[in-house]
Amino acid sequence: MFSHLHARQQPQMVDVSGKPITERRAVAQAIVQLPAPFLAYVQNSDLLLAKGPVLQTAIIAGTMAVKKTADMIPFCHPLPITSCRFETDICTQAQGVEIRLRCEVKTTSQTGVEMESLHGASIAALTVYDMCKSVSQEIVIQEIKLLAKSGGKQTLGQYPLYGLVLTGGKSQRMGQDKALLSYHGKPHAQYLYELLQTCCERVFLSARPGQWHGTPLAELPTLVDALPSDGPMSGLLTAFRAYPQVNWLVVACDLPYLNRDNLAPLIAHYREDVVATCYRHPQAHFPEALCAIYTPQALAVFEQAYHQGERCPVRILSRSPCHLIDPPDAQTTTNVNTPEEYAHVCAQTR
Repeated sequence: MFSHLHARQQPQMVDVSGKPITERRAVAQAIVQLPAPFLAYVQNSDLLLAKGPVLQTAIIAGTMAVKKTADMIPFCHPLPITSCRFETDICTQAQGVEIRLRCEVKTTSQTGVEMESLHGASIAALTVYDMCKSVSQEIVIQEIKLLAKSGGKQTLGQYPLYGLVLTGGKSQRMGQDKALLSYHGKPHAQYLYELLQTCCERVFLSARPGQWHGTPLAELPTLVDALPSDGPMSGLLTAFRAYPQVNWLVVACDLPYLNRDNLAPLIAHYREDVVATCYRHPQAHFPEALCAIYTPQALAVFEQAYHQGERCPVRILSRSPCHLIDPPDAQTTTNVNTPEEYAHVCAQTR
């Protein structure tokens, strides 16, 4: 039965009274392509036309649209909007200007804000068109899509988001299991598991057979390596094979500074048309393969690499289509491998 029809096939608003009140968030994006004449109008990360600053006006219009979503779309619930924030990117190319408009909306309610974020991005894009049409009507609103959502059923694009904490390593340089080290009053793998639970539909540890028997991690959901233990490659391929039609948010168990705030940009900037969305190493600029969101495309790419003898995820991603973003700070992807490094982090966090 369709949820917007009741038993007598009459239209209705979905009853959400039985759902829990939780913090919910959604991020949507619209892309607008402008032809070459607009290159002359780009100033200070905006387009300055006779009508005024284009992107600033689009942000105002998009914010107004977010607040009016329930008035425009049948059966959308009026929601208390606790936050509405736009990010804009303007990219100049020989053929013209590309504008990306991202709309993040938050609420604390019983239903989500996907439509609010999509409505905001849509109206912002239409406002760009309206502001610019006097210069040229060869303007294309290329795509409008949901990038991320949290609170309720977790999806990115058309696929659910699962989490994987890689704990199958042997921790030889540390001399003890890095997953059991404590930075927050609990084994770090448990901390990361609980962190991923805030944004993923399901979360697993990856581990060698029997690795966590008799430890505090024994009761956490685990995907046991189905391949010979060969670094993170075993855990990644095991997860990709077990659930091929999901996005995987993958983190290593030796990232002591990871938290909700510095993990959020990965989700906000997720792209479904690439193998992975990753942080870029702050100095060496390679993809951080163990703090990344992998799309279902990763399975075929990693299978092929594995059969060719490649075992390094960084090298695989370096030659694959990826979306790289800068981490919020240099510590986000800092990993800890030795007792000295562990002692240094503990001293900092006391």
